[in-house]
Amino acid sequence: MKKFFTIALALAGMNLAHAQSTGKVHGQIHSNFNYDATAEAAAFEVSRAYLGYKYKYNDDWSVKVTFDVGGADTYARTAYLKVAALKWKATDKLTVNFGQVGLKQFKTQEKNWGYRYIAKSSQDRYKMGTSADMGFTADYKLNGMFALDLTVVNGEGYKKDQADSNVKTGFGLTMKATDALTLRVYTDALAKSDTSTQNTMALFAGYKADAFRLGAEYNTQTAHKNVDGGDYEIVSAYGTYYVNDQVGAFARYDVVSCDEGGYDGKNGDYLIAGLEYRPVKGISISANVQGYTPEDGDAENSVYMNLLYKF
Repeated sequence: MKKFFTIALALAGMNLAHAQSTGKVHGQIHSNFNYDATAEAAAFEVSRAYLGYKYKYNDDWSVKVTFDVGGADTYARTAYLKVAALKWKATDKLTVNFGQVGLKQFKTQEKNWGYRYIAKSSQDRYKMGTSADMGFTADYKLNGMFALDLTVVNGEGYKKDQADSNVKTGFGLTMKATDALTLRVYTDALAKSDTSTQNTMALFAGYKADAFRLGAEYNTQTAHKNVDGGDYEIVSAYGTYYVNDQVGAFARYDVVSCDEGGYDGKNGDYLIAGLEYRPVKGISISANVQGYTPEDGDAENSVYMNLLYKF
């Protein structure tokens, strides 16, 4: 964690230096205690730590940098540069990001799911795409109901350098049907010169009211990692009921179905259910159970106490 604390001190210094400006340090930590009932093993973990800095030059130009320190099998950890992007608000309707950018492939779904510190949303969890990459994105608001997003990136993710001359192109359409209902369709393609083209299609519907929110996804990918025949699909449904402003109950159910060569080692049904308590703004605590029933083999069950603290 030495690198993380070095980065933290550097960013804290930047924040002090720009105390009178529009710069701001941001960060969040995901930690947990878990008990694997199948293996009869328990552990305390820090599964993720993010630290970054945002700076606004004026109303049109801003920059963001974020470091990602992931979990590790040993005490040693690696800090990755996740986001290093320049943002240009070209017009009231058009926004462009360039550099190492956060992607919108499953950002809407992840926000609706709402519990990234407990589990990644389905496309991210089952490796259909990455949350950041090197390239550019463009967002265009057609009107108050429809918004388009275009992505052109390396396709290697933010932990790898570009390995070839190919790029990943993606296109999304988000529809805000009502204040409560959001619909989204997304597709992308990653071609390799000597292998099959990986194609992704994602459909999403989300509903958010004062007392609850619901979401459902259908995701497919052909030639996963550009392997011919590596096709798979994911169905994910989730919801939260808010007991009050501080307490909520949630559940999620995923069904993963992959052909050989895809992500077939994870075929089966996943379930997450639990409670969340938010004592103050920026802190979330959740007690939950997580289960996995594979197509073949015995079910796996774990109990978690997850914590999120951010600033």
